[in-house]
Amino acid sequence: MFHLSQMDQIFLKSLADVVRTSRTTSQYDKLTFTTQTIADIKNEIQSRQESVRYQALLKLFFLAMEGNNIRWAEFQIINLMGSGDFQLKLGAQLAAHLVIDTQSQGLIMVTNVFQKEFKNGHVECSATLSCLGTIANKDLSDSLLPHVLKLTTNTKPLIRKKAIAVLSKIFTINPLNIPGNLEMVIQQLQKETNISVLACGISLFCSVMKVAPKLYPLFLSIVYDQISKQKSNWLLIKLVRISNKLISLEPRFQGKLIEHYTRLLNQTNSKSLQYELIYSIMKYFKNHSQLYESAGDILKQFLNHQDPNLRCLGLECLTHISSSAGLMEFQEQILESFKKSDYFSKLQILQLFKDFTNQQNFQTVIEFFIKYSDLESNHKIIESLIFIIMKDKFINVDDPEKLLLMYIPVIAQKIDTIDNAIRFKELLFELLTRVPGLKVYSDQLCNQILQTYAIQSDSLQGPTLNIVQRHTQLKYSLNHREIIFKSLIMIVGESVKLLKLEALTNIIKFLEQLNILNCYESSLSDIDSLLFKIYIQIIKTDPSNDLIPQIEQLIKNIYIKLHNISIVKISFFYESLILNKTKDQLDQLYNLYAEDLPPINLEAQKLIKPPEGLDITQSFQIDIEEIEKIKNSNNDQLEQKPIIQQLQQIESNQTEQEDQNTLIQKQEENEEELKPLNSKIDPIPKKVFTINRDEELPPGINQNDINKSKEEE
Repeated sequence: MFHLSQMDQIFLKSLADVVRTSRTTSQYDKLTFTTQTIADIKNEIQSRQESVRYQALLKLFFLAMEGNNIRWAEFQIINLMGSGDFQLKLGAQLAAHLVIDTQSQGLIMVTNVFQKEFKNGHVECSATLSCLGTIANKDLSDSLLPHVLKLTTNTKPLIRKKAIAVLSKIFTINPLNIPGNLEMVIQQLQKETNISVLACGISLFCSVMKVAPKLYPLFLSIVYDQISKQKSNWLLIKLVRISNKLISLEPRFQGKLIEHYTRLLNQTNSKSLQYELIYSIMKYFKNHSQLYESAGDILKQFLNHQDPNLRCLGLECLTHISSSAGLMEFQEQILESFKKSDYFSKLQILQLFKDFTNQQNFQTVIEFFIKYSDLESNHKIIESLIFIIMKDKFINVDDPEKLLLMYIPVIAQKIDTIDNAIRFKELLFELLTRVPGLKVYSDQLCNQILQTYAIQSDSLQGPTLNIVQRHTQLKYSLNHREIIFKSLIMIVGESVKLLKLEALTNIIKFLEQLNILNCYESSLSDIDSLLFKIYIQIIKTDPSNDLIPQIEQLIKNIYIKLHNISIVKISFFYESLILNKTKDQLDQLYNLYAEDLPPINLEAQKLIKPPEGLDITQSFQIDIEEIEKIKNSNNDQLEQKPIIQQLQQIESNQTEQEDQNTLIQKQEENEEELKPLNSKIDPIPKKVFTINRDEELPPGINQNDINKSKEEE
């Protein structure tokens, strides 16, 4: 075996040297550095010096952290796990999970090392159990199970606790090891007095119930005994949690726990234990009124507590109340808690009322959240209010008129996000179309909201939604107020026929007062459509109304504004009707605006007299003579069709012949015109010389003659 000399040990690189060199090495030299470091480690890890091998092990850790594969060091690390030096042994056990898996070839060596270490002192045994819990697989579990079971009776509580924790891992990996061995562990735990060991035992039961839930009867007795006599709050919390799982599997176990839960709830001062008890009672003990009321009293204390964590825990317990009536008992405390809660607790409260609001508390909930909305959670409150109102198609709304005229205008003023504006628009459309008779209030609703927007029109700030119209260069920037404004204009337009002349007059006055053309440019088309409908409605009812010139002036202003902002759309209404208003066009407009025919009422048709001269009882008679006339006329057309086709063919041939004659005549005329020109052309063309300064001049040509000709030119 190769060993380092004393001189080599002097120049040995420590972990700090390797880390420093790695950080200063360039990316191109990284491979060379890693290769050299691995070669050094292979030599160092075989040294007889414990310190040298320990440094090599630390450098292996660093290489693994850098993403290098160190599976080549599997046998070296397994060998160090059985070292006599505890520091070196502990380091190798910590590195074992990096090189050992189900495909490792050294599992037999690992088994022998563990069996040896289990017989050493409690410190080595504890470290070995921790290593086994990290690298345990099916082969190691089957081989070392008897040795781990033996350690559950060790005199040291630390060894017993770790042995039970390792058993939890072994039973999870291979559930076939549970029968026969679990009973031995339970018998040992019934004699156990150490709190930490019992807590590990409860964790073992939970792990077994995940892989083998049918074994739950084995745990009922020991869990009940520990709840009845245990005083540790930490252990009682774990016992209450496993009791919840046992109750869901065995409902009869619930009755056994009532007495102990009542005692613990009244005696303990631990808030964490009280929370676990309340959580369990709210979820599983709804039918036991006395215990349920006791838990409810303590839950109210949680909701009114100054500590925000306890208020949050109390709200979490309320999520297990399955009925609105049960939540109504805590409504006062919940609403009071909302005033002093943080953002996340407010979200919890909003979620509670989204689930449990009914007709009895609908008005209280809506008024409370409208009153106590703030900047931090305002958008979430508005979102929740819209959800509560629209829940199950307005099932909680018993007074839609009050909702429409009192609550909705206030909600509209508090909206500050685009998402909530879109939700609000959907709310309005759903409410006005689903609830009969509400359309007549649309002008009152829109006036309330639009008057507020008119006052605040100078400060239309906030998030915007960019909309680019196809085939144009126009870009609109919509904010939440613009979205609501467009929806309100549309609603009024749909309700024009239901509104009285006074309401229509108020709308026109409002549009005149508001600087609408500058504030809501993207809504000009919607306003134009609204004015069109109002204009037609007023002309039909009162053609001489004084309001008509005002509407025409408004439409003219919109038309000018549309051209100024370069919108491709041109107001057809303005150009074709307002400028050239004729009786025929008004009649066409009436027909265009007329309502569709209502469906036929069969009962009403019985009361309508048929026209004179029409006998409903007489059957329809077919006129045979008329049919024969039509048939004969069709036959004549079919007989004449071939003759017509022949005449058409002759005409087309004559036309082609005339075109050819005309073309030949034009060619002959062109040739006669070119004859005088052709006679002037020389039969023998003269030579043309191309002069190149670098070549000699052709014979008979003098350079001076060329220069003279240039000067003359």
